[in-house]
Amino acid sequence: MTGRVTLFWITALILSALARVDVRNRYLLLFGREEHLIEQKDALHVEWGRLLLEQGTLAAHRRIDRIARRRLDMTMPDPRRIVLIYTQPSHTP
Repeated sequence: MTGRVTLFWITALILSALARVDVRNRYLLLFGREEHLIEQKDALHVEWGRLLLEQGTLAAHRRIDRIARRRLDMTMPDPRRIVLIYTQPSHTP
């Protein structure tokens, strides 16, 4: 009888140790995944900030164009009437 009880406790101890190793391994895997997701979240947050700045810049251009057209009655000229003038860069400091 004592041998069976000892065998039971040794088996329970081994199974418990294996379960602990499995839980620790899963924890490390999940921790690594969490770290990766946090880095991904930070990168997306930075990208979101860049997109907001770009949207603000584009909105400013549209706003200026809208004001020029409505308040100042400005329009784009006919492309055939546009003359490009090229100049030499100045070498004086």
